Amino acid sequence: MDHFDKCTSALRPLIEKGDTDDLHLAEKAVNEYVAVTPRPHQASALESVKTVVEEHRETASGHHQLYFADAINDYIEKLMREFE
Repeated sequence: MDHFDKCTSALRPLIEKGDTDDLHLAEKAVNEYVAVTPRPHQASALESVKTVVEEHRETASGHHQLYFADAINDYIEKLMREFE
């Protein structure tokens, strides 16, 4: 399993569960992915993860899942601003 798949595989069940107590686990998955991605490619790597999160957000069945997906995307956007 490559690093992208590992990250998104960790995020999918967290989004489905939608428990904000697990946000640190989502941030950890994103951070680990960024850490193994070469610096010049980190912003585009985060954009790819953000796309996957958005896809799951669109199919969310409850407000907890929406909130969780939005929180992950907010975190990703924060990290992306660091690369500007």
